[in-house]
Amino acid sequence: MNLKALHHYLTTLSPSEERYRAGECYRGWEQMPKVTIHGENYSVLDFADVDAVRDRCLPSPGSPRLNTELAEIAIKKNSRFNPVPEHIHTHIEINYVYSGNCPQTIAGKPVTLRKNQVLLIDTNCPHSIAALGENDIMISIIPKTDFLREHIFSQFSKDSILSRFFINAINKKTSHDHYLLFHSENNRRIPLFFMELFCECFDPSINSTDIIMHLFYTIMAELINVYENDLTKKDSFSANSMVIPMLRYIERNFRTCTQESVAEFFHISPNYVTRILKKHTGMTYIGIIQEQKLEYAAKLLKQTTQPVTEIARESGYENVTFFYHKFQEKYHCLPAEFRNGR
Repeated sequence: MNLKALHHYLTTLSPSEERYRAGECYRGWEQMPKVTIHGENYSVLDFADVDAVRDRCLPSPGSPRLNTELAEIAIKKNSRFNPVPEHIHTHIEINYVYSGNCPQTIAGKPVTLRKNQVLLIDTNCPHSIAALGENDIMISIIPKTDFLREHIFSQFSKDSILSRFFINAINKKTSHDHYLLFHSENNRRIPLFFMELFCECFDPSINSTDIIMHLFYTIMAELINVYENDLTKKDSFSANSMVIPMLRYIERNFRTCTQESVAEFFHISPNYVTRILKKHTGMTYIGIIQEQKLEYAAKLLKQTTQPVTEIARESGYENVTFFYHKFQEKYHCLPAEFRNGR
């Protein structure tokens, strides 16, 4: 599927959309299970119910079909001309606007999602969607909650201290507000990645499942970049905190930097370095340096055939015995055993 075919697919009215435009209302919500939260009754959409909702959004027979082999991710195009009443999900939902605007009410707060913006809605969060116009096209990506938090987010947390910081910030923000809006409307990569994802979903290739999973991971990585830009624009992060540039500096210089050299670079006292890091990451300067060194060593063990002593020194350890001690403390095995997958 090329981008022209994708555009035709997404903009063509499905039979149900034709009916909704003519005045028919979807009644399927009445059959869905209900739950009471703070005295209010809400329809509950489970991950297993997504297929039923998705089927009513598809265009006429003969159009591309979704990749049905994905057990961890479901993707649906939201119907136009038909408001979605207030409901909750047992899963996290990621909404992307292909065109137009999509007004929603999330936990009682009006939110308008604009073209190329991304919205992450937490589990059990009451939300509704206004009737979309003909040019308002929103696609929902619905990953299983444990897949997103235990696989995707945990993988980012393993990549670096900085990635872990942003994942924790995203989780805290989502848990507090029940949703997170990514201001990706001017991002160059986000629409590109989503278009490739949708093409692969609606017209699967031989390696479709792997391609989709890697594209989804890439989208989440870029959303972290978008979130970083949002954070650094806020006064609380740009004026009152140096944690983001400090973590980036440490990641680039962890083999050789000291607490004093970090302090000198940012024109603050050494004690203030640890105070900032402890406040925003929960870790001391020494703890962060050790994490960076050990994670870097673990990558070299898996990706190279370098001797362990050479990896220790390349990771910033002059004392190889100390490296063995710290590595075993973190990974509960010797470096050679870690390399062999034990």
